Amino acid sequence: MKLLKSRITIFLLGLFIFGLGQTAEAQDRKEAVQTYNSAREMVQNGEYQKAIDQFKKAIEVGNQLGPQGQDIVERAKGKLPEVYRQIALDEYRAFKQNQTIANLDATIDAFRETKDVAEEYDNSEVSNQANGVINQLLYSKSIIQYKQQNYQDALTTLDEVIANDPNYAKAYYQKGIVLKKIEGTELERSIELFDQAIEVGQKTNDSQIVSRARNAARDELIYRGAKATENKNFSRAKELLNRSLDYDSSSADAHYRLAQAYNKTQDWQQAVEHAKESLGLETGGRTDKAKIYFELGTAYQGLGQKENACGAFNNAAYGNFKSPAEHQMEYELKCESTTG
Repeated sequence: MKLLKSRITIFLLGLFIFGLGQTAEAQDRKEAVQTYNSAREMVQNGEYQKAIDQFKKAIEVGNQLGPQGQDIVERAKGKLPEVYRQIALDEYRAFKQNQTIANLDATIDAFRETKDVAEEYDNSEVSNQANGVINQLLYSKSIIQYKQQNYQDALTTLDEVIANDPNYAKAYYQKGIVLKKIEGTELERSIELFDQAIEVGQKTNDSQIVSRARNAARDELIYRGAKATENKNFSRAKELLNRSLDYDSSSADAHYRLAQAYNKTQDWQQAVEHAKESLGLETGGRTDKAKIYFELGTAYQGLGQKENACGAFNNAAYGNFKSPAEHQMEYELKCESTTG
């Protein structure tokens, strides 16, 4: 009989302890739910740091509950990356109001933290979004540095963009632009970067950057070619100007500069061909075409084609080229229209 009473007592005590456990578990779950809900309210009120602390507390309590608290844990984990993203967006708004490097760096750091938290909680959507924004912001930073003439800093920032995303075509293009501003930079380094921008842009269907990179390479080669002509390095001039046509064969300026260079080396026929090509491509008015006609007249004169030379110089006799063209017609060629 005593044994039976003892067993009954132990059984009732077990039920009591079990009941206490269930009550405590229910209280813990209630605490986790309340903590999670209070965190959501804090988000709505813009109290993001407090919300982060509460979501983390909800995760901690939920984990202590085991399977009974996993729904709270998952919900809180899902919300945390979004809160960090909201903080980053607020930093971005502050930067837009006052676009300083310091504010931009704060924004970049906030999005980096967002990315790290998103990766920690397996939120690939927010992680990918943050990563894309980081690169855009770094690119914007390089533009600000470029405008402030901090060229080396701009290059360092652009290297970071490329390391983060090798398919970011604009970064290669901008590096080429920055390098052009640094004295002593070799031409080939800039052209190489424009070529990379074209290659990556074609691969990623970024037609705008492909066009900009082609134009930048063309313009730089024409500029260097024209300078070489001024410095009487005609072989180098023709090399650079012909290369520019690889980027834009329809450049009136490139063909005009080639006509100039070929005239300087008395390659008259090549000068005629490029001058004619330039005239066919030039969309400007009489002022723009006068200089081309002057080179055409010079080439025809070199070939001994007086009639063609006179006609070309007659068309060149306008604006700044009026006096030299008339001189050629009257005193050198003695064109019929200028003689008694």
